[in-house]
Amino acid sequence: MGFLIVFLVLCGLTFLAGVPLNGYVLFVAGCRLDRTVSAMWFWNRALADFIFIIFLPLRFISIFILDFDCTWRLSSTVTSLHMFSSTFLLTALSVDRCILVARPEWAQKLRTLPLAFGVVMGLWALSLGFSLRYGDLSDYLLSPPSISTYSNLDEGRVNAAVAIQFLVGFLIPLALILIPTFYIVLATKLRRNRLIQSTKPLKILLGLIPTFFLCWLPHHIFSFLQISDMYPLPHLQIGNTFACVLTYFSSCLNPIFYLTMDKEFLRYRQHARNPQTTNNSGP
Repeated sequence: MGFLIVFLVLCGLTFLAGVPLNGYVLFVAGCRLDRTVSAMWFWNRALADFIFIIFLPLRFISIFILDFDCTWRLSSTVTSLHMFSSTFLLTALSVDRCILVARPEWAQKLRTLPLAFGVVMGLWALSLGFSLRYGDLSDYLLSPPSISTYSNLDEGRVNAAVAIQFLVGFLIPLALILIPTFYIVLATKLRRNRLIQSTKPLKILLGLIPTFFLCWLPHHIFSFLQISDMYPLPHLQIGNTFACVLTYFSSCLNPIFYLTMDKEFLRYRQHARNPQTTNNSGP
């Protein structure tokens, strides 16, 4: 009983804090700030957080109240969609800023909003494809007993889904993110590029990356423990539940990083007509 109360309190606080914070970030980025390539990355990243946090009550309903097949499948798919879209967008953001630092001439000519929009749409489509294919399978072992959808499901597919989510949604993007981020940090320290006039976007990126991967690491750990059959299922259910809360908690931390961009965006808007102070590395 105490476990359920703690879980309910954490979920309630996360939902009450996450919805207005992410909603405000979307409003600010969409209405008040300049349309830049970097702004598009961050706006879509905030959109992924907002979609994820708005479906938190559905996760609660699927576990504790109704145990309907459709609610459980939809909640699991949304969780998977958030994981894939967030990690893909973080990877694109890291690569984009690395190109901006390494090839500034190319970035000034070809780093355009239509190109970034096409990449974003492709990443969302890829995330949706992975989510529809593997999103509900990874929660098979912790699904409520009343759910019949998974009764005859091949456990080999479940194991493959857990492995694919870890590799495609965590490990490989982490490696792809660390390489360009290390280069950006090194270039910023050396100050070899005149386009690096503000480290604010870099600081935000360095905040988003560990927040996402540290908050999602327990989710993957407990997923592998689920398919290993080495630990009692009730213990894994408790651990996986708090790991789930941690993933939602990360969606409340991210708006804090986004909101620090507000003054930086406004400063770039004020100097937008001055070619000596305007650069293509806007936040």
